[in-house]
Amino acid sequence: MIAAARAAGCAVIVCGADATDNAHAYLAAGAHYVLLGEGEATLIELLDWLESSSGFRRQDSGVRSAAAPLHIAGLAFLQDGQLVQTGRRPDLKDLDALPLPAWDLIDMAHYRALWRERHGYFALNVATTRGCPYHCNWCAKPIWGQRYNVRSPANVVAELKMLYTHYAPDEISFVDDILGIKPGWLRSFADLLAAEGLRISFKCLNRADLLLRPGIVEALRDAGCRIVWIGAESGSQAVLDAMEKGTTVEQIYTATQRLHQAGIAVGFFLQFGYPGETRSDIEHTLQMVRDCKPDDIGMSVSYPLPGTPFHERVRDQLGVTRNWQDSDDLAMLYCGPFSTAFYRQLHTVLHKEFRSSRPGRWQRQLYHRLTLPLARRRLNALARSDSVNQLSLSPALTLEEAARPTPQE
Repeated sequence: MIAAARAAGCAVIVCGADATDNAHAYLAAGAHYVLLGEGEATLIELLDWLESSSGFRRQDSGVRSAAAPLHIAGLAFLQDGQLVQTGRRPDLKDLDALPLPAWDLIDMAHYRALWRERHGYFALNVATTRGCPYHCNWCAKPIWGQRYNVRSPANVVAELKMLYTHYAPDEISFVDDILGIKPGWLRSFADLLAAEGLRISFKCLNRADLLLRPGIVEALRDAGCRIVWIGAESGSQAVLDAMEKGTTVEQIYTATQRLHQAGIAVGFFLQFGYPGETRSDIEHTLQMVRDCKPDDIGMSVSYPLPGTPFHERVRDQLGVTRNWQDSDDLAMLYCGPFSTAFYRQLHTVLHKEFRSSRPGRWQRQLYHRLTLPLARRRLNALARSDSVNQLSLSPALTLEEAARPTPQE
């Protein structure tokens, strides 16, 4: 995309979490500017500067720079081949001050058709927050940090009313890390939807401990929540503590039960391969899935994102594969507990166990039940092989080492 934009003579501006954390890589690939952190105010100032006589000028040979925008905060660019980053722009606290997204610029008919062809229904994404106040040491917060700012319920309902009036989505996907942390937000949101006569269906993400606050599950139900994805991560308390997750296995069990009792489906995000995780920890996670019976699951292998405490702790163990472009959700990038082959087979075992107990065609259930023992034998063989191979590698972190508290800002 950068190459195509440059070939068309455009000034190339990129933004986002990855661009903020890896600005030099994007600039080296040809981008002219990277917006660091929240980009709205920076983009306005940059566009004004680009349109001025001191900014970029369109010529037959493309786009060239006549000056450097050193006066604009929140910006990264190359000057004489060297990376320049201007001062950090203050965080935007009033999210309601931003205009609603320009949904009219999207070819919605084409977008709707693609969604329905792939998923069988049409969904739109909505964000209500920025930031997260929690301290999971593997999670990257290069843009928003650990602050938490939220749009008002009225502002969100206004956007939803517009979306349902003009585009009639079948479902809304709230893309926030956690929906409704602020006390009373979800209840107010549900009440405003009812007052507007809006009946919506949505999915969201949340934490097990927050779901146990009084009235939260009921507010989600009343607002139209179809499924809550819980960042369960592990069925081992030792692993959760090492991650500095701040939740307990018991809370995961209880939150799942309450959601199911309210008629809300549950999804589990599961993370394997954290430093020091053992086969026993893995089996505790598999048992949690059997006991809680979530309606959907997603599995990944611990990924050392640059800028996180987890990354710093395993930096010396990383190989040449260090980013999503070269990797996938099941790749082990550092000297972890087991190999990539082990985790790919674990993915097979996990999903066979999950699918063998899910409602559906009996033939599919029977297939997974019959093939599960063989899948487990292969997993055990890989575990034995890994335990031998690990002897020749640098020692991985123990859970105690991984659980060193992260200094808080």
